[in-house]
Amino acid sequence: MIVTIDMICLRLSEAGIQVLLVKRSNPSRPDCGMWAIPGGWVYDEDFTTSGGEPADEDFESARRRICRQKVHTYPNFISDPLVDGNPKRNPDGWSVSISHYALLNASNVRQIENAGMDRNRLDWFDLTPILQGQTTLAFDHAAQIQHAWTKLRAAVEYTSVVLFFLEKEFLVADIIDAYAKFGVEVNRMTIKRRLIDSEVIISANKIAAPSKGRGGKPAMVYQLAKNEVSYFQTCLRG
Repeated sequence: MIVTIDMICLRLSEAGIQVLLVKRSNPSRPDCGMWAIPGGWVYDEDFTTSGGEPADEDFESARRRICRQKVHTYPNFISDPLVDGNPKRNPDGWSVSISHYALLNASNVRQIENAGMDRNRLDWFDLTPILQGQTTLAFDHAAQIQHAWTKLRAAVEYTSVVLFFLEKEFLVADIIDAYAKFGVEVNRMTIKRRLIDSEVIISANKIAAPSKGRGGKPAMVYQLAKNEVSYFQTCLRG
């Protein structure tokens, strides 16, 4: 049975939310020439004697290898696994996909670009056309993206997950802009009450340069209090 790990890598851009896709280029493998989610097989055997990869120690080591080889960065946030499988999703037979939605910040995006990103083989695609069925992808990858999006969108207003799209240090204005990409309107009072006063985010003990603040005004710099998702008792806008 084939076991794969697929990384549904998302970023916030000026155009909205985008997903990273790779073009399949091996003519001996199914769906060659089609765009797909970056991913790979979990290796349960050691192939080093024939010039291949060693066996993966566990799913974490497999995930790190796949990110290194296919994504060229390790995402700022990786979701809990979304598991699916059946005998029809891959022409080679029964396969199980362990997929994650992964949130990339600007530093992650720069790492990908610095790795020599060939846009004919690895590129960003707007998420909305994929969700609307306007973009054809390999295997069942469009359905996987739809499932991941449903899980992420359900968490947006009840957890701090959106903040992992941001750099390690950020401004209140960055938070407002990030939520706006999801169609969620939050204001400075909401952020103070729900994120600052509850210590989901804390001061980084510095002031941003006036050029970075809205209206040219100095702005307080914040950071996450802990590197894990916080859960809200009620909707963020509640």
